[in-house]
Amino acid sequence: MKPLAVARRYARALADVAGEKDSAGLEKIAVELLLVAEVMHAEPALLRFFDDPSVPQEKKDGLLATLGRKAKIGERTGRFLRLLVARRRLGAIGTIARAFEAIKDERLGIVPVEATTAIALKGADLKRFSDSLEKMTGRSVRLKMKVDAGVLGGARTRIGAKIYDGTLRRRLAMLRERLAPAR
Repeated sequence: MKPLAVARRYARALADVAGEKDSAGLEKIAVELLLVAEVMHAEPALLRFFDDPSVPQEKKDGLLATLGRKAKIGERTGRFLRLLVARRRLGAIGTIARAFEAIKDERLGIVPVEATTAIALKGADLKRFSDSLEKMTGRSVRLKMKVDAGVLGGARTRIGAKIYDGTLRRRLAMLRERLAPAR
């Protein structure tokens, strides 16, 4: 089975255990998984320790429990991490965390949106932009903003697989195309 399919299967199983519509529980687990993924990425020696078959499972469980207490990892996530360690799948925690995030958003009716603007939107402008996206999609949005001065103005928005390009750069390019044949 491919690594992404395995990660999705683990993420789906964890989401099923967490509950279909438990938004607080799903959100907490998502944050905890991302935290563990960041730690494992920052400290590859930890990942090697947990993946080493010569280290007894009790030592791995002990270290995992200690790390869980320090990071305030919940019981459900802790059990899930022990399962990943036992099955030598902790190396996929980053992919599992991203898959879990996608499943959580889907179950809670949240649409991930990536938007690029020429300047950083703040305060009322960001709220107005977010509200217009929610009205357009009919769902709540999780907005990830990027700044690229090259767009000149307006915004390029990616909602799922669709890209809406309302940038000044794109409008100028379209105008250039219409005027070019007239020469």
